[in-house]
Amino acid sequence: MLSFILFIIFFQIFSPKNLVFPFKKLTIEYLNETKSIGDFINFHIYTNITMGTPPKTVGHFIRRSNKEFYYDNIQLHGHQDKNFDLIQKEIENALQIYYNSENSSSFIEIEPYYGLYSDVYYLYDLNHKEINSTLEYNMNPMEKSEKLYGTLDLYYHWNYPEYEYEVYLFDLLKDKNLIENKYFTFIYEDYDLNYTFNYLDDDYNKILGKLIIGEYPHEFAPEKYKEEDKISINGVFSLYIDEIKFNNPLVNNSNFSDKYVSLDLRFDNEFIIGTYQYMNAINNTFFKELIEKNICRIDNVSENIYISEDSIFSCENNDIMKEKLKSFPTLYFIMKSKNLTFLFNYKELFKLHNNRLYFLIYYSKYSTWKLGELFFRKYITSFGYDSKTIIFYKSQVDEINKKTDIIYPNVDPNGKPSGNPNDDNNDKNKTLRMVLEILGGVFILAAIIVIIHLVIKLKARRKKRADELKDDYEYIVN
Repeated sequence: MLSFILFIIFFQIFSPKNLVFPFKKLTIEYLNETKSIGDFINFHIYTNITMGTPPKTVGHFIRRSNKEFYYDNIQLHGHQDKNFDLIQKEIENALQIYYNSENSSSFIEIEPYYGLYSDVYYLYDLNHKEINSTLEYNMNPMEKSEKLYGTLDLYYHWNYPEYEYEVYLFDLLKDKNLIENKYFTFIYEDYDLNYTFNYLDDDYNKILGKLIIGEYPHEFAPEKYKEEDKISINGVFSLYIDEIKFNNPLVNNSNFSDKYVSLDLRFDNEFIIGTYQYMNAINNTFFKELIEKNICRIDNVSENIYISEDSIFSCENNDIMKEKLKSFPTLYFIMKSKNLTFLFNYKELFKLHNNRLYFLIYYSKYSTWKLGELFFRKYITSFGYDSKTIIFYKSQVDEINKKTDIIYPNVDPNGKPSGNPNDDNNDKNKTLRMVLEILGGVFILAAIIVIIHLVIKLKARRKKRADELKDDYEYIVN
């Protein structure tokens, strides 16, 4: 009995609490040396998992589509175009990250009629510890001999008794004791606060980020995030925002407000998707004049995954444009009930591609607000799978906002005049005052010198006149 208790304690201490899945980006333009701007609008992310016997690296696409832990053919696009299909086949042959069950000796048929199978998997936690486990998955029996790819679906699903043979990722990992809790977080490299208009990154061979399943950030990184700062919000990849706004007091009639908005979160998009109302407002506020001067333009861009066309602003990459951007209004997303504000300034909302500055908010027909990878990179965001919640850390949000919010001179964060100029304005005033004082001193000194010179000259003339009077007149005493 004692040995059993010790075994349970040992298992609890040393069993994995999280799993980490480094992911990359994959698009139909993967093999192209130069990518189009459309390649950054919507894309796929995937993680490589080793499975089977002999071990084989297999691509697993990370999605939010309410699907099972499933293996299927690769699908990088939704176009009915044979040219796209040919390109897709070239990419598949180049990557060689498919799964074929017939090539694995550890493959097991559990319930072929219901498409239920299993194989050996080699997973890792954040400490780089390898964890081996036999996992069940779903597959179409007719595709057993084909080249297949896995799906890690993050969207919440409802459990129904009639779906007993359907395998879902989080339930599977929890039942196998591979994770302790059903949480997941996207982690990217440290946010760059020293940038000057970065290029959109088209290196699809490097790790884009990490998906961590099983723990909250304050559990796997307690030195960075504190549990007492945790704010939980109800939602499944969707936030309810009280107000979206911008206001630039340096430009007349420069304001926009959109209230009570449902905001969708997308990890497979580099951009932010805005509404027609916002795009019209920012065009009138900022882009219209620049378009008339041929400095900026609006492009219609076809997407590479979906059959859709988007409208995107782009501008010349020159000093005139960069100076003009300093008056671009910061965009705020305000959640009053949670005392949270998310914001993006002009440096964050413009990136370079093919030596043009692209505005990272675009519009498509009937589009609603969606925040892409830009949001996940800046604000640490976790998700509670069962609780259907989205989690932020108050200190992290406030600290990154403090470093990126732009306060205009003599204007408070609400866009109202302020009696306290910011430090930059104070420095400018001090410099101007010093210059004026120096010029005033020089002027006074010059005036004194001129006056002294005139006084000396005047005295000299008077003396000369007196001497002349002595020479011209003779006084005779009778």
